[in-house]
Amino acid sequence: MDNNTLIETTQAILSDNKKDWEKRYIEYAESISNNLPNISVVRNSFREWAPLRLYLNTSKAKSAKNKVTFDLRYLGQNVAHIVSGGNSTYITTKDFAKSNRDYFGCNIILDKASWNGLEAKAFRKFFRDRPRANKDAGKGNEEHRIESLLLTEFLKESDKKFRHIKPVTISDIRFPMPTPLKASKKGTVGYAKQNGGGIDILVRTGTGGKNTRLCIMELKDENKPGESASIVLQQAIKYTVFIRELLRSEAGEAWYKLFGFGSEIPEKLVLYASCTMPDAPGADVSFAGEEYEIGSDVICLHYLYFEEQSWNELYPTRTSL
Repeated sequence: MDNNTLIETTQAILSDNKKDWEKRYIEYAESISNNLPNISVVRNSFREWAPLRLYLNTSKAKSAKNKVTFDLRYLGQNVAHIVSGGNSTYITTKDFAKSNRDYFGCNIILDKASWNGLEAKAFRKFFRDRPRANKDAGKGNEEHRIESLLLTEFLKESDKKFRHIKPVTISDIRFPMPTPLKASKKGTVGYAKQNGGGIDILVRTGTGGKNTRLCIMELKDENKPGESASIVLQQAIKYTVFIRELLRSEAGEAWYKLFGFGSEIPEKLVLYASCTMPDAPGADVSFAGEEYEIGSDVICLHYLYFEEQSWNELYPTRTSL
């Protein structure tokens, strides 16, 4: 399926199911927007402690009226929940006991332990002192690891290797953006009423104001023929079509604000779709700058190639962003 056909097919599927997904995303935006003051207060009430990182997904942000439940991740992998609100913050690992043991060799199990207590301190120390991530923890975990390293780099305030790129966050908390599209095989598009595929990394890129674009990044931890740049880009394009349809829906203005923009949605919306993957000899860059019209808007293709300096550090080699 070529890119134009992919865009048209994705639009058609979203159009056929618009009543379903639009209603849900209107409710998401309204609830998250209403809960932002509480989320911000709660987030500032305790320390995060690297290398463990807080994430806030859509459903937990939607229900964050009185207390907030955060995902706590190590190199992108869920290892605990942190619940905070009402002058208390506690951590629980019961849902992740098996994966923590299998993936990381962690046998510490916490059940509503105070985040400032000795048990939580021992848990944090275990992950702080780990020499590296498990290489045998599976492909999905490798992509989570790289995603986390990229987000850490993008979130830096200074000494940034990736300039002019800032992730979309909720109250400065990492935010995995969901879609109602299936994370389907290459060349196909499907609709998911619940639990659709999520965008790997959603960022704003540019020098500010009208020069800032929303960019949908599809991430791979390998660069090989079966997952070439052109194939990876097609997944990014599908998700970019959804973001375009979302911003042009009744929920659009609210989501545009949640994505970090202070202005109204422009008449001509330019969205970037980027493959984000390790560099390799002969890696394709020929598509950079290609544009595809979608109504009055445009999807523009980009790439970001990187190499790993060590298990916990990435270095950009080439990017068109």
